[in-house]
Amino acid sequence: MTAHGIPAEAGRRVTVIANPRAGSTTQELLSDIEKICRSHAGHTETLWTEYPGHATELARQHAITASGQPSAVIISVGGDGTAREVVTGLLEARDSGATLPALLVLPGGTGNSNYRHFWQDVPWQTALASALTGEGSELRAYDLAMIAGTSRLVVLGASTGLFAEATAEALTIPVAGRARYQAAIDSVLTRFTPYPGRVLVDGRPVHVGDTHLVNVGGGRYRAGVYETMPFSVPDDGLLDVCVIGSGIPARSALDLMRQGGAHVSSEHVTYQRGKRITLERTDGRPLRFEHDGEVLPGDATSLTIDVLPRVLPVLVAAQQAKAQA
Repeated sequence: MTAHGIPAEAGRRVTVIANPRAGSTTQELLSDIEKICRSHAGHTETLWTEYPGHATELARQHAITASGQPSAVIISVGGDGTAREVVTGLLEARDSGATLPALLVLPGGTGNSNYRHFWQDVPWQTALASALTGEGSELRAYDLAMIAGTSRLVVLGASTGLFAEATAEALTIPVAGRARYQAAIDSVLTRFTPYPGRVLVDGRPVHVGDTHLVNVGGGRYRAGVYETMPFSVPDDGLLDVCVIGSGIPARSALDLMRQGGAHVSSEHVTYQRGKRITLERTDGRPLRFEHDGEVLPGDATSLTIDVLPRVLPVLVAAQQAKAQA
């Protein structure tokens, strides 16, 4: 699926799902969003989440029906975790036979990596107007991923090592916005040591040895600023995987990520694509995993991620879509 954005229709219904606990989601922000929506849609409804998992329930319900009419566009306002919950609800609706509405992700969280992935540095006001008018936007069917043996969807990416440890550390830091994750990275770097790991791509080992981090997914950015996956094409039916080995200092690798993904030129970085990616710790000790900004519970030593090709209709910047085609 590649098409221009959703054309304006007099009766079109737009549903906004907002997380009040996200890093920068405020009533003022929602008022501004609603104002733009009312200019381009027949009906706009804003729903505030009240508990973990509520965004999934709301997205599923409004993808199927809302006052007798399904939504044409569902807007996620919150962080990357909120976007993942919304996507989970949409996929549940799809499994029930619903024709999915278009998803639009707007920034309202800490890292907002999904927003940057879809819209780069376009101001959100411009992105919203473009998505609703079809001028400067594209509707594309993007890949997702699933953690094998679970029902957990991966939207942006999953990681081990430094990124996963920083995700856990960020929960203890009382700072808002991207500064929170950066403070967590800085804290973890003072004590982090590489772990003995192995990475399989479609059953083939591509890395064995000490590992700073592994990142898997389709999203180019993590924490909004680290361009971990600079070659990602989010609708190619494949998952990208980036492995940072211990031969390059972790701080240096992170700095290179912020320079347009320059880390991939290092001989100590492995970059591959495949349909099934397995991440392992080889000494038998538990390995911390995270995806979409959420730490996975448990003490597993390995994790396998499978691609779900072209299952999610997403409104993105037209220039970005052409660059990735």
